[in-house]
Amino acid sequence: MIAKKTYLNALKDALPDVVKDDDLALKIVDVVFSVPARALENGDKVELPGLGVLSVDKSKGANCLTYSPEQAFIKCLTK
Repeated sequence: MIAKKTYLNALKDALPDVVKDDDLALKIVDVVFSVPARALENGDKVELPGLGVLSVDKSKGANCLTYSPEQAFIKCLTK
């Protein structure tokens, strides 16, 4: 698992003129990660480029999270 601090540091490194402290970086990270969660709650699919698609399948039980990996990701894992 990637620690949240890793994301904060990456934001500050990539955008030093914009993201000057951990508080702002934390707000940005929290917003970015809340978007897919809300989409899933609303029944939308979430496409993670290069990784695959997340969706909620209610036919398999109460809010069953499903994951469909992209073929390129599968190939990467099976090398």
